[in-house]
Amino acid sequence: MPETMSTSGCHELWQSALPQLAESVGHAACDSFLRSAEVLDYDGDIFVLGVANEFARDWLTQRHLSAINACLSELADKPVHVQMQVVEALQPPAEAPATSGQVVKPVTVTFGSTPLNPKYSFENFVVADCNRFAHAAAQQVSKSPGKSYNPLFIHSRVGLGKTHLLQAIGHKVTEHNPNAQVIYISAESFVNQIITAMRDNRTAEFRRKYRNVDVWLVDDIQFIAAIEGPASEEEFFHTFNTLYETNKQVVIASDAPPRHLQIMNDRLRSRLEMGIVADLRCPDVETRIAILDKKAQAEGLNLAREILGYIAEKIESNIRVLEGALLKVCAHVSLTDQPLSVPLVEEIIADYSIASSPQHRLSIQYIAEYVADQRNCSLEAMLGPKRNQEIVWPRHLAIYLTRELTDSSLAAIGQFFGGRDHSTVLHAYTKVSEKIETDESVLWDINEYKRALQAQ
Repeated sequence: MPETMSTSGCHELWQSALPQLAESVGHAACDSFLRSAEVLDYDGDIFVLGVANEFARDWLTQRHLSAINACLSELADKPVHVQMQVVEALQPPAEAPATSGQVVKPVTVTFGSTPLNPKYSFENFVVADCNRFAHAAAQQVSKSPGKSYNPLFIHSRVGLGKTHLLQAIGHKVTEHNPNAQVIYISAESFVNQIITAMRDNRTAEFRRKYRNVDVWLVDDIQFIAAIEGPASEEEFFHTFNTLYETNKQVVIASDAPPRHLQIMNDRLRSRLEMGIVADLRCPDVETRIAILDKKAQAEGLNLAREILGYIAEKIESNIRVLEGALLKVCAHVSLTDQPLSVPLVEEIIADYSIASSPQHRLSIQYIAEYVADQRNCSLEAMLGPKRNQEIVWPRHLAIYLTRELTDSSLAAIGQFFGGRDHSTVLHAYTKVSEKIETDESVLWDINEYKRALQAQ
């Protein structure tokens, strides 16, 4: 490579680096700081990058400079050292003139809650031995937030009702007190909002929003360290502390108890353990029948116990899968005139029952090999560092299918797919989920892949 590079060459090098940087520094940091950065100079050794403000410069330099250096060095095939410079012109103006001469205000990110699902109420939650303690604790919290069971930490495997209980608390609190400030948010959204606040010099506004609420409901806390590391943990810790010390209620959901979380802040871990820790276990068959019966009645159907019992026997470990199977049965009833029978239900829910069967355990290796074969790419390339579209999309499909068809953790999936982190796995899963909603061909592919994999 020559000692100097044209402006277009520098730009192309930087654009080639962005997909890789999204995985190495995290998608939130990349989207907030790197995509808006501008290449100012590159002499074959020093790569000068213009960023919007001092915060962006300091954030990237202190946390991600080595990763950026490594990425550019790999692409340039020689050592590259990055320097950051603040370029005020890259900072979007407070107001921008439109072509008509009118003033157009920029779009502003709103800090705060994710809307609550009206279906996630205490009335719709089936109580049994597997969840009785967690349910009782959640109800107590909703009646007297901040006065007992603070914090409440609920943990379980995927699909057993954590999110349902969190949102039920939110519904009940606002029912008792419509003026209560209740925020429900996932850890991923919280971290993304932290970065947005810092990037836009709105940290004070962010903190006012979160440190003055009455009830703070945080879902999927296991992602707090995976997404942006110590910085997100620190902000979460101080928000948590402020609310706790002012007797505001904190409720947290996770896929693991506090002692098993992959967090680096011991103070945070001890805070999470100092309240009530409640778990949700897999429901027994009678509880599964009760869940199905309540769900069927909500859909306007009275199904025979024989039908409910068959579905409950076939699907053991995940309430979401259980309810999904029932909805498919309900859809069949509404669309056809066929009377339901056990053989017919067996055919309708075949995909669900095979996937949940203890005897059917797909491995990550098998899924990855299958997708690589279907998409005409090598498994080695899928697991490697390449980020061209011909490799990235099959990798995303394989990650999505692994999350859907196995009990593998995000960490285990990331480790298999080239040592990638939690946030990268979550990003891949989200990308495919979004495509399924908007692209019928992707929905078709996923259905076919699931059917083929579950038939093995």
